[in-house]
This record gives sequence, structure tokens and C-alpha cells, in this order.
Amino acid sequence: MKNKYLKFCDFTAKACGAFAVLALLLSILVIVELVFERYFFQRAITWQTELVTMLLVASTFIGSAYVLSEKAHVSMEWIYDFMSKKSVLRLKIFTSFLSLLFFLILFYFGFLMVEEAFTKNYSTGTVWDPPLWIPYSSMMIGAVLMILQYIAEIIKLTDEAKQN
Repeated sequence: MKNKYLKFCDFTAKACGAFAVLALLLSILVIVELVFERYFFQRAITWQTELVTMLLVASTFIGSAYVLSEKAHVSMEWIYDFMSKKSVLRLKIFTSFLSLLFFLILFYFGFLMVEEAFTKNYSTGTVWDPPLWIPYSSMMIGAVLMILQYIAEIIKLTDEAKQN
């Protein structure tokens, strides 16, 4: 069961990384279209800036699970040089639990934001006027993905600690 969960998290993290790359590429294409439209046709831009902002936010929140799975996040590894291997594992487990708690709180407040924006039909108030629950949901989805990934990380670290 544990191995299936870890494989699921690994697959999900890779899918999140692919989504983040696609969102970034789409952002680039939309920005190129924006520049082309403004320069050659002297048209006012309406939807491009908002879409790019939403795509970049979604890419950041949803792609974070991939970053964590690849150990590409920021860490203070120079501290590990002064610690034993057992202490490093304990520190990693402790910080993973703290991070898990942070993302549980982020999920809770993200859920409240999405629910309020959805039920009260909030929108951006611009000419394009997309509903706000869509960009807000990327924070909630990203929090869920990070919760799953941190649980997987804690499982891996505790297995490693048992082996040592």
C-alpha cells in the first residue's frame, strides 16, 4: 500500500511539473500575442495580462509538488555538515512535519477563499471579468498536492531512518 502511494505521488508530481511547463509556455505565447496585437494593430489588451497572471500563479502553486519531489527546493544543507546523519534525518522529518502543517493551514484558508468566491460569484471586475474562484483554486489544489507530497516525503524519511 505504501509503495502504491509513493508511486501515485511520484506520478502526480511529474504531472504537476508537466502542467507547470505547459502553463509557462502558454504564458509566453499569450505575451507574444499581446505584444503583436498592441504593436501591429494598436489594440487595447483586455484579457492577456489577467490570463498570464493566472497561469503563472497556477504554475507556481501546482508545480511546487514537482519541485519538492525532485528536491529542487531551497534548503540549508550547509547546516547538515555540522550534524550527524541521524540528526539530519530527524531535522528533515521535523521540518517536513512543519511544512505539512503549513500546507494544511493553506489548504483550509484556500478552501474558504474558493468557497466564498464561488458562492458569492466574485469576479475580477475587469472587461474580461473571469470568476475569481478559478485562480483561487490553484492555491487550494497546490496545497493538496503539497500535502500529499510531504506525506510521501515523511514516509521516505522515516523508512530511511529505520534503515540507519
